[in-house]
Amino acid sequence: MRLLKVQPLERRARGGWRFGTKRISDALVDSLIASGRAEIRGGRLHHVEAA
Repeated sequence: MRLLKVQPLERRARGGWRFGTKRISDALVDSLIASGRAEIRGGRLHHVEAA
């Protein structure tokens, strides 16, 4: 979650996500989206501010 607050994650060409050179699993991204803490906008995963 801290990484998303710094900058959005980018989708990797071979699947999964990345923050710089760090790989982020699809399962973690799915969990963040399901909990409402993140959303995908244009191929990037962005942090969603709590209302």
